[in-house]
Amino acid sequence: MHRRFSVLMLAFLAFAGCGASCKKGADAAAQDPQGDPVVELPGVDTSALVMREKRTFSKVVHEYLSPCGEPVTLDVCVKEGRACKKCLPAAQAVARYVGQGEDEQKIREYLAARFDDKSVRSIDLTGSPAQGPSSAPIVLVEFADFQCPHCASASPIFDDLIAEPEFKGKVYFVFKEFPLNIHSNAEPAARAALAANLQGKFWPMHDLLFQNQERLDPQSLDAYAKQAGLDVTKFRADLDSEAVKAALTKDEELGKKLDVQGTPSVFVNGRKFVHIGREDFVDELKAWLRLELQLLGQPTAAPAPSASAPASAAPAPSASASKK
Repeated sequence: MHRRFSVLMLAFLAFAGCGASCKKGADAAAQDPQGDPVVELPGVDTSALVMREKRTFSKVVHEYLSPCGEPVTLDVCVKEGRACKKCLPAAQAVARYVGQGEDEQKIREYLAARFDDKSVRSIDLTGSPAQGPSSAPIVLVEFADFQCPHCASASPIFDDLIAEPEFKGKVYFVFKEFPLNIHSNAEPAARAALAANLQGKFWPMHDLLFQNQERLDPQSLDAYAKQAGLDVTKFRADLDSEAVKAALTKDEELGKKLDVQGTPSVFVNGRKFVHIGREDFVDELKAWLRLELQLLGQPTAAPAPSASAPASAAPAPSASASKK
């Protein structure tokens, strides 16, 4: 009997001890069982992360340097409330993508692409067809292939994006030709669009080519030229002109210089748009543009509530064809 009482008493004390420690949730969450400190930052919600994810988050923000060039890490930059506007959104991005299962290397690559000024590239826009005000705070450049199905899916997305009240007048959308060698009709379609541009009809031809990308043979191109209201005789002459060939070569060489590997490839104010995480292409691009406006000190309007487009309707850059 005495032995049984002792066992029960020990079990009770163990239970009571557990209860006492479980009440200290905040302290427990801030301590890694491996003994490493877990970083908690003001303005960054990591409450939904499990300990393994908190460990990854802490490691990245404690090692990644401030994107403003200061000799401090992200965590120090945020904790000290430094003037760098990029530190907090960068740390928030780390927490978000860690929670979505992205590995550390991809997150570091994203941070470099999105926040490091070394990632900003100079893009010559001279002569390229464009929509929106050239003075807009955001310059969005797309490198596309008229035979690429992902580019066809992206086309109405860009149309809707620049017309949305949230972004209207704030985006200058520029189109660059980047026909892929794996698509036999992409190069003549690109020349057809550039020939139409010489007559001020690029966008009508652009739409027709994407709407009919299964039919891009010479006879069909002539039909689209007529449908777009072009002088067909001039259009045919311009297709093989030196001016059109030079414009196409210029875009292709620029794409190679910018290390464009597939289509559609998108650049926002000289930064290549990188799509990672669980959000679809559209939502991730909109979030990128909102942050860009925020970092530029531009007023931003809250997006109007609407049903999200199915993920299947969004082009997946990871599935884009690669240039060979």
